Amino acid sequence: MISVADGRNVAFFGYRTDRSAGTPAEGPHKILPRIYGDMGWVVPEVLAGLQTAESIYFDTISQMVLDTWSRGRVVLLGDAAWCVTLFAGYGSSLAVGGADLLGTALEHNPGDIHAALAQWEAGLRPEVERKQKLGRRVKGVYAPSNPFVLWLSQLPLRLASLAPVRRYMARRYIKG
Repeated sequence: MISVADGRNVAFFGYRTDRSAGTPAEGPHKILPRIYGDMGWVVPEVLAGLQTAESIYFDTISQMVLDTWSRGRVVLLGDAAWCVTLFAGYGSSLAVGGADLLGTALEHNPGDIHAALAQWEAGLRPEVERKQKLGRRVKGVYAPSNPFVLWLSQLPLRLASLAPVRRYMARRYIKG
């Protein structure tokens, strides 16, 4: 959870699933309580807030891996071409950098769009593939597949729901 500039709080939930928890079509009002309903601390309050939230963004995290980012004169850029996922970051940087490199390649190959696109992709693809690989590697930190590692990652939140820990946190960080 984070507080945003206008005084609102924003909650971010992430989970790994094999679809047994439900499909995105069921929506956050059904799926998130199913997954996080047994957690304490502020989680029940946040889940209850789903009912009155002004807006909810709920989607899957996926990564695009394509053999080519263009066909003819049609070019995919940014996440449409090479989504590295929020696990890796770099999405905006790659989108802006990719667009800039595309412009440069088109400028250096006037009249030969196919050569420009080949130059652009050859120059950009190695960096994109490194970032995609990073995203696949790092996803285990945010959404571990091992149940024990998942339990360990949730332990601080579960401990924070215990009354003595909650009182200590309130004294230490809220008052003061």
